[in-house]
Amino acid sequence: MNRIGLILLLLPLLLAGCPQPDNGKPKPKPKPLDPIHVIGPFGGTADADGGAPVMLTVSGQVTFDRLPVTASGLGGTPLSNPAANVLIEAVRHNDIFAVVGSTTTDASGNYTLNLNLTHDFYMRARATSGIGGNVDTVFHNRTSPPIAHAAVGPILNRAAGSQTANLHADTAQPHNRAGAFAILDTITRLRDAVAGSFANLGPLDVLWSNGGNLTSETYASGFNGNPTITLAGGSKADPLNTDHDEFDETVIAHEWASFLQLTQSRDNNFGGPHAGEELIYSAAYSEGVVTAIGCALLGTATYRDTTGFSGGATSVRFEFDLESGLLPGTGLGYGSEFRVSRVVWDLLDGGAGWPGDTDSDPVAIDAADFFASFAALKTRAAPYEVAWLASLLQQLIDDGHLSIADADTLMQSQGAAFPPAGGDSFPEVLAVGGANATGSLDAYSGTLPNPVLGPQANAVYRIELTSAQAVQLVLTNTTAGYNASAHKLVLSVHDLDRNVLGISDGTAASKNLNLNLAAGTYIVRVQHVPASQAQSASSSFTLAAS
Repeated sequence: MNRIGLILLLLPLLLAGCPQPDNGKPKPKPKPLDPIHVIGPFGGTADADGGAPVMLTVSGQVTFDRLPVTASGLGGTPLSNPAANVLIEAVRHNDIFAVVGSTTTDASGNYTLNLNLTHDFYMRARATSGIGGNVDTVFHNRTSPPIAHAAVGPILNRAAGSQTANLHADTAQPHNRAGAFAILDTITRLRDAVAGSFANLGPLDVLWSNGGNLTSETYASGFNGNPTITLAGGSKADPLNTDHDEFDETVIAHEWASFLQLTQSRDNNFGGPHAGEELIYSAAYSEGVVTAIGCALLGTATYRDTTGFSGGATSVRFEFDLESGLLPGTGLGYGSEFRVSRVVWDLLDGGAGWPGDTDSDPVAIDAADFFASFAALKTRAAPYEVAWLASLLQQLIDDGHLSIADADTLMQSQGAAFPPAGGDSFPEVLAVGGANATGSLDAYSGTLPNPVLGPQANAVYRIELTSAQAVQLVLTNTTAGYNASAHKLVLSVHDLDRNVLGISDGTAASKNLNLNLAAGTYIVRVQHVPASQAQSASSSFTLAAS
């Protein structure tokens, strides 16, 4: 496969949990969709209001269509599924925000609601599910502010008394209301699958609409202040022939497992696009581990992302077998997200709560044990306190779930070793008051370089402080004939919880940061950020900490 084709195929695997310096201009936002098109009445005639209140009972079932994912793309014949445990609302016929009663469906999508009304009404199912703080909601990302998707029935006359009102979310264009309920069904099943280890994950918001996004991403905090997943809905101009992820369960599971990692484990990924090329170790781990976890929770070794839609041209955009088959992308061992996925899959398969093993690898870690070690990374101290694949392996070893020999066997199969050469060698230690670090970066050199997450564009260090102190960082661009358009470097400092503690991104050749830091470990990033690929040129530097 040529490189351009590979890049295009791998683009759906995206994580953008932390904003990065961006030289581009803001993209114009489309005009928000009127809420009535999402949650309003779509038929029926209201009687005149007034008269004595009417007691009545409304019951029915809520269902949604799911397009099956096949080896050749999305199937054209939808499968009808019950919408389990979703919110049901009775709404005044002439006010889409006037909810006069609500309940939830049961596991079969059935509901019963008692009402006492002086006006006509309609029934509405919302793409939200959960109790207490553990609520999942799929929001329409082309409304402002975002509102939860809905399947809506026609106006009902209260004079008719008790009646049945079934609601169905279908795949009809342009709204494809089934997509929202398919997403909700997937993420709630994933939540249920880890409930034994993580009973209180807190709320999760999903932003999606038909024709509303071109990429899928996970954020630590979204518009509601909650962890948020944004899922691709295809191009608004051509929804039938562009990338949709609402039915691609493994794509959703990758993003959902990123939510799990962000909230329950440690994630030191800076965030950004990735297309199968070699990444810095923390990014390769962050992206690779969630693919393996997500697929394992779904019980499949096949990660599959489709493109197109029923009625258009549908095909498989990207497919990866975590157990066997061709490894896409570049890089070996710790720097390849797909090799990380394969190692983590081999840690899991055959263990209790995971799919069976088919390649006779030497490891099978039960789900409860794996998740206990995965969660322990959140507060891990040195060594391996910055999260990369070696950190997970060492934590599993420390917890008695993995042997060093088996960890090495798995890494040897992916072109590396455990323990890694030099021990805890990532990131390189930058000693305060010690020798200067030196390096050279070129965001656009090498094979399939990544200008955001690739080692060609990043030099990453860690500072370890045993007590609180003031630290000065001085970055000097030593490139002859320095030109900011070609050689610009950005200096930033991050804690282990992904907070940016300081950043210097001006155009000057020399930059410095003065920070008062508590005892602990900090990540220092030097990133090459030229004005454009065409202007990119190799940039050398020195970095001092005092």
